[in-house]
Amino acid sequence: MTIAGELDAAQWLRRWDAQQERYIPDREQLFALALDAVDGLAGAPGRVLDLACGPGSFAARAAHRFPAAEIVGVDVDPVMLELARRTTGDRVRWVDANLSGAEWPDLVGASFDAAVSATGLHWLPEEALPDLARRIAGVLRPGGVLVNVDTLLADPAQPRLAALTRRLREERTARDLESGEDFRAWWDALRAEPELADGLAERERRFADRVPGGSSLPAWDAALRAAGFAEVGTLTQTLDRRMLVAIR
Repeated sequence: MTIAGELDAAQWLRRWDAQQERYIPDREQLFALALDAVDGLAGAPGRVLDLACGPGSFAARAAHRFPAAEIVGVDVDPVMLELARRTTGDRVRWVDANLSGAEWPDLVGASFDAAVSATGLHWLPEEALPDLARRIAGVLRPGGVLVNVDTLLADPAQPRLAALTRRLREERTARDLESGEDFRAWWDALRAEPELADGLAERERRFADRVPGGSSLPAWDAALRAAGFAEVGTLTQTLDRRMLVAIR
């Protein structure tokens, strides 16, 4: 039960999941398939790292799927981390860190069986990928797996196909958003929560200079292979929304 005036984090997470499904209608199936890939390639993992974990949607599902595993969620957004803590709680260790920053202090020397991410890493600029790939490789054990479910743009060397792929994805998304709450509306509503005022102010400070990111599949492939990943490939995709899997 939520006391009047208290933040109902579970309700906000449900709204988050609902609006995200308007962008990716098969989101739940992709979560399950991503965890199937982890299990199939790395076995039942002992440690899982969720990169750009947001409010903990993927981390919570990983914790449920692998009840004996240690799950670590990393994000730079203090508001998202607060919602994650209030919903999934101590079952996941939450780390406040910038994935494109100078270091990951709480992860140095860690040995994870798997790293996962869903619709979070596209915020990073493409030039950040080589360093990110090296850091992921550095915290994964040999044979560990990365599974990234995200928008990875089509090959810019094929501009007409790339433009068509992007246009079709944007048109499909626009149709799915004709009714119901979208990303911006969710954030606009959340800003009215008094308990999150400090976190929202800190979020604005951290993101003040943020430039929209976006990266292509070839850029990801090149960065991961240069970082030492033995195999890199797309497990499934719809237009340029892909599940990229890489084996350390």
